[in-house]
Amino acid sequence: MKSTVIDHLALWLASTIVLAACGGAHPGHGQSVETTGKEVTGLAAVPAEVLRAARDARPELQIDSAEHEVRNGQEYYDIAGKMPDGSELELDMTTVDGGWAVVEIQQDVSMADIPDRARQALSSANPDWVPTRIIESDQGDGVIIYEFFLGPGAGAAETKVEVKWENGAAEVLRDEWVH
Repeated sequence: MKSTVIDHLALWLASTIVLAACGGAHPGHGQSVETTGKEVTGLAAVPAEVLRAARDARPELQIDSAEHEVRNGQEYYDIAGKMPDGSELELDMTTVDGGWAVVEIQQDVSMADIPDRARQALSSANPDWVPTRIIESDQGDGVIIYEFFLGPGAGAAETKVEVKWENGAAEVLRDEWVH
């Protein structure tokens, strides 16, 4: 029991130090986001340092599009393209410690790609719910957010449910994950 408490305290302390370095609360816990909205941006208008950071992170990505927005006063670029196998990938980028960095990697996946516990969490919270699209959103820190979408139909709007996957545990999120 003592080692569990010590392990939890060590994890809490490490998380607190990381969060302090990032300058805020852990993302994804009910924070509201002020955004300008994403705007398609020509690749020629994307700063060279953004493209360089994207290519350094995923040199095999054939970049074909970009979007720009400002969230809570911070610039973000979504750099998208195709991998050699034809799959699409999106790199969400912002400045970290004064330089551009990938902070989230998104790709479409199938239900077969989802860990069993994450699928079980989704079905427990939403029985008989079959998503029409699934996005795997790798946060780069061991956390993956699975975004399950049920497309619009019969006058209903698109519905999204997010499941957080971390250290083999799955949690259906009540609030939308905020990077």
